[in-house]
Amino acid sequence: MQNEKATLVNDSIMCQWTQSGLLEFSHRMIFQPMTFALFGEIDPHSLETDFRLFDDKIHYFGAILPTWMYSWFFTKALTARTRLNSAWLAKLHPSQESELSHARTVLIQDNYNWLSGQDHGALQTTLLWGALGNTIPTVFWCLFHILQNAEALEVIKQEIDEHLPFSSLDNDKADSVIEEWTVEKLNSCVYLESAINETLRFAASTFLTRKCRQETQILLQDGRILNVKPNETVAYFAPITHLDADLFPDPNKFVFDRFVNKNADNIAGFLPFGSGKSICPGRFFAKNDIKICFAMLLRRYMEFKFIDTEITTAQKRGRVGFGVAPPSLDVKIMYRYKM
Repeated sequence: MQNEKATLVNDSIMCQWTQSGLLEFSHRMIFQPMTFALFGEIDPHSLETDFRLFDDKIHYFGAILPTWMYSWFFTKALTARTRLNSAWLAKLHPSQESELSHARTVLIQDNYNWLSGQDHGALQTTLLWGALGNTIPTVFWCLFHILQNAEALEVIKQEIDEHLPFSSLDNDKADSVIEEWTVEKLNSCVYLESAINETLRFAASTFLTRKCRQETQILLQDGRILNVKPNETVAYFAPITHLDADLFPDPNKFVFDRFVNKNADNIAGFLPFGSGKSICPGRFFAKNDIKICFAMLLRRYMEFKFIDTEITTAQKRGRVGFGVAPPSLDVKIMYRYKM
């Protein structure tokens, strides 16, 4: 945000309305800061084009298709992934890299007998996509709903003002102020936390897969019995419970305060990050990063408006079932920075 605002100031258009797609805007607000937070002082722009190409087809890579299909039909995405994997090897330990990234690299270097440089690059690309692939569309969907709800917008702004110290985008010490935004202070923003959880209830469409351990009979709603044999794979689709009116009343309505003062980890049927041993290990990092992003965006720094007041969009069909799906069509907005 500081870099973009400085650019607009230099161009003397800071207070003018700028048009953008909301998904594109969300990408710009998240990609660079999260990349820096994880990997340190690397050039995020050198990764960005390849990340977009790879991310656009990521669901096909998760499908485990025959190898020849990727080289025939997904050449650009495959080439982008190869370039991403190679990019990490140019500088193994960038300045200010996170403890996580540093420890992973050291572990791989200490075990080159079973993990090659190519493996290292692939693991770093996996971490990059894991950090951003679902976070960017989550920011989109959360903004999409909050910016259309005047009550939610005002309540969240007020608690951000109350719990998080003010930081000017024109202040060189802004980073030190943001460091005071501790996890405890971020967790005090209960309406923001609730809005993010409600977004995940709406948009997260994960499949949870398990191996059946013993012969099991499942009674279906229509009276049929499903026989599951040992070692067969069973997949559970999270939206089945996310949109269950018995668990979440009025499930097709975005209720920003639905999760206020509730521990989302203990809510039956709420499974945006999976469950058990395979639950997403980066869920706390991702949610805190989203909170910081929203605190910066909604804290009187910027104004937003939708170009089309009767906006509607749906999830990209091909990505449903693979985390948080981006929209099928981006939504046009106007935004400007305040003096």
